[in-house]
Amino acid sequence: MQAFVRRMLAPLLTITALSFTATIASAITGQAKPQLSIEAERSPQGARITFKGKNWPAAARIKLTATRAPASTKPQDFGIIDADSTGTFTVRKVAICTTQNQEDGALETVTFTAADSATGVKATATTRGNAWVCQ
Repeated sequence: MQAFVRRMLAPLLTITALSFTATIASAITGQAKPQLSIEAERSPQGARITFKGKNWPAAARIKLTATRAPASTKPQDFGIIDADSTGTFTVRKVAICTTQNQEDGALETVTFTAADSATGVKATATTRGNAWVCQ
């Protein structure tokens, strides 16, 4: 009797599970992906970097990091910032210059990552290393 009930219910449970999965997937794909953009410029204080983000969860706590700057030996950590109630943020950070060599800045790139500390969702942006060349 149990085997009969399982055989009869299994197709219904599978259809329900597929429907539920499709609903979740469509809800997720209906949302715009979080985005990160970077503006980096050289200044006497070092690389002046403006981080801009949109489509993040409201009030998300976002960790900002970057691959190593030209001629540096370690990755950069810009700390944690908070998105506003609309899921956007704009913040400016300054990183010390790391090279005197113009070629380092022209040839190397720096990849920035913004990661939501609650969900792990990430967005990246890349820029040339020119901003890290000392003036």
